[in-house]
Amino acid sequence: MTAKLYLGEAMGLLLKTLPFIWIRLGTYALLGIGLGLYLAVAAGVAWLLGQILGFLGVLVFFVAIGGAWALVQWAKRYFFYLLQAAHIAVMTEYIVYGRGPERGQVQYGKQQVMSRFKDTSILFAVDRLLYGVVTRINRSFARLTRILPIPGMKNLNKIVEQVSKFSITYIDAAILSRAYQKREQNVWAVAEDGVILYAQSWKPVLTNAVALTIISYLEMVVVLVVLGLPAIALGAVIPVPAVRTFLGILVLVGVWMFKLAVSDAYAMAATLLAYHRATDGVAPNPEWKARLSEASEQFRTLSQRAASAVSDATSFPGDQPEVAPE
Repeated sequence: MTAKLYLGEAMGLLLKTLPFIWIRLGTYALLGIGLGLYLAVAAGVAWLLGQILGFLGVLVFFVAIGGAWALVQWAKRYFFYLLQAAHIAVMTEYIVYGRGPERGQVQYGKQQVMSRFKDTSILFAVDRLLYGVVTRINRSFARLTRILPIPGMKNLNKIVEQVSKFSITYIDAAILSRAYQKREQNVWAVAEDGVILYAQSWKPVLTNAVALTIISYLEMVVVLVVLGLPAIALGAVIPVPAVRTFLGILVLVGVWMFKLAVSDAYAMAATLLAYHRATDGVAPNPEWKARLSEASEQFRTLSQRAASAVSDATSFPGDQPEVAPE
C-alpha cells in the first residue's frame, strides 16, 4: 500500500472548517499574549534576583517556564482538547460524506462529541488508551527503516523515529474520528476496531503523520523568520534590553501558539484523510486483534471496556450526516 501525503486536501479541509481555525487562532493568541506577559515579568523578576544571587535568578526563571508549560497543558486538556474533538467530528463529516454543516459548525461538532461521549471523562479515557496502544504498535510493528529504505541513512531513520513519537497524537485523533463516522453508541468497540484497522494499514498512516510532523516544524521555522525580522528591527530602533527580551519572548511564544493553532490542525487533517483512505472498505482482522491483545495491555483494557459496554447500544439512524439546521 503506497503512502500518499494529502497536503492539498488537508488545506481544503481547513478552509471548509474555518470557524474552528479562527477560534483556535483567537484563543491561542490570547493564551500566547498572556504567556508572553507572564514570562516577561518572570524574566524581570529573575533578572533582579540574579543581581543578588546569580543561581536564584536562573532557578526562578526555569520554575516560571515550568509553570507556563503546565498552564498550556491544562488549557489543552480542558478546553482545546474538547475544541479539537469537535473539529475532528466536523472534519470527519466532510471526509466520509463529502459535506458538513453549512452553519453552526462549532455547535454541531459539540453535539457530535456529546452524543457519543456522554461524559467527557469517557472521551479522555478512550484517548488515553488509544495513545498507549498506538505507541505500542509503532514500537512493535512499525520499523521506520522500512518506510525510508535509504542505504546508509541509519542516523536519519533514528531522527525520524523520534519524530514519530510526536506524531502519535495525530494518529489517535484519526482513530477517534471513527467514533464520529460510525453512529454506534459503543465507542469502546468502535475504537477497538479503529486500532485494529490502524495496525492493518499502519504504513501509509504513520508515514503521513511523520511527514506532516516534520512539515509542521518547518512551518515553525518560517513563522519564526516572519515574526523575528520585525522584532529584530524594532529591537534595533529601541535598544533597551528589557524591550528586546520582551520581543524575543513574544516571538517564541507566537511561533509556539501558531504551531498549536494552525500547524497541528493541518497535520491532523492530513492524518485523518490518510487513515480514512487507507481503511476504507477494510474489515478488522481477528488475527490482528489476537496479536494486539497479546502485545498491548492497553488494547486488552480497550477490548474489555468494549465487551462490558451496554450491549443494546443503538446506531444513529440514517447513513448521512446530521447537518446542523441553518
